Amino acid sequence: MEGRRVGLRPLADSDAEALFDAVSSSREGLKRRLRWVPAVGGAEDERRFIADAAARAAARTAVVWGIFENRTGRLAGVISLVGMEDAERAQGRFGAWVRTDRQDRGFAVEAGRLAIEFAFRRAGLHRVHARLDPANRPFRKVLKKLGLRYEGCLRSDRRLNGRWVDQECWGLLRSEWKP
Repeated sequence: MEGRRVGLRPLADSDAEALFDAVSSSREGLKRRLRWVPAVGGAEDERRFIADAAARAAARTAVVWGIFENRTGRLAGVISLVGMEDAERAQGRFGAWVRTDRQDRGFAVEAGRLAIEFAFRRAGLHRVHARLDPANRPFRKVLKKLGLRYEGCLRSDRRLNGRWVDQECWGLLRSEWKP
């Protein structure tokens, strides 16, 4: 899928080194929000992640794309829709991260528009939702720009870095979506 400045495509085994570089160069910022970051020790870990993402895509339970800059072809981050296994609910949980040196360029918003269009037009989802740490103001801005609405806060919902953290819930219904 192509946008004006970024494109989305499934990650390939050949992306493992670039993905590890993106995580490594952004490790400090990412580990404050994402619990899997400390476990990433090398490109081999990323190859396993890529293989798992491909298996989940084949099973139609999730889609994970690399966010690639159109101008350079460089991997700028990752975006996903997960939790799509329940056809009755027709929902997907949206998540994204952009490497530190590519932030504040609108890449997450542009990639998010592409992912949400996929969710509603191609995957036939009824609802896209996201959870975030209330302190994650940049991702909240992205969600607002994408049209997601604040739905509430789950108090002490998950453990992150040894402490319980709240999770804000945001959602967008297909009927509310403005392409």
